[in-house]
Amino acid sequence: MLKRTIATIAALVAAVGLVSCSSTNNFNKVPKNTGFFQHLTENKDKDVPVDAYWGAGMSNQEWDKRVTGADARGVSLRVAPVTLNYMVNRPSTAKEMQELMELKQYFDKKLMSEFQKLSADSRNHFHLVQQGGPGVFTMETAILSAKPVVVSKNAALKVVGMATGAGLVTDRLLGKDEDKGSICIACRIKNPSGRVVSETAKYMTGRSSILGYDLKDFQSYAHHKACIDDWVKLAADSFVMKSNDKLSLPWFKLNPF
Repeated sequence: MLKRTIATIAALVAAVGLVSCSSTNNFNKVPKNTGFFQHLTENKDKDVPVDAYWGAGMSNQEWDKRVTGADARGVSLRVAPVTLNYMVNRPSTAKEMQELMELKQYFDKKLMSEFQKLSADSRNHFHLVQQGGPGVFTMETAILSAKPVVVSKNAALKVVGMATGAGLVTDRLLGKDEDKGSICIACRIKNPSGRVVSETAKYMTGRSSILGYDLKDFQSYAHHKACIDDWVKLAADSFVMKSNDKLSLPWFKLNPF
């Protein structure tokens, strides 16, 4: 069976000032009893940077024929709206709930935009469709948890860092990645008959810039957008690549089933 998964690359920190997400395995932080998973298995494959992975479905040959167009059906996919129905830590205030809803809307727009690009590219044999039907796979994505940035603590750490000149060192020693927010994204793929053939989950925390200062540390869910961006890009790429292809990051491989 293929090992392709809908996942996220984390720790994509650029040379100066950019934000990304942690890449360590956090299977113990993935909410286990949400009702979203039928099969929740810890991922131990270092080439697949997700905390949980399960897949059973097409053979490599069957999938590759769809991706290359040898199978005229190609890959037809319906992308369902991101759901918050399985969250284990809903916001306690109306303000945070509104910001979380805005994050969900951002997630939905990123997903549709990225998959629409794939579908519009004549080089791909990928077809984004609005409804399920014969030959159509369905992608369901859920935010299982989302912890906002601890703004007050990050602000205090920045003051200490700037006063001592420690900068990034102070930020790392005194702060925790979780203070910059965390998000757990889960995804499952259903085949045309409605059977779940792939499940993944990834827990990510925010990271400050290399310079130790980032405006996202003072916004409740801003770090989460960087995690979502990475996740969406690789999720989309996975649907147009053969089983042995590599993504832009050479150590990472995706197979959807």
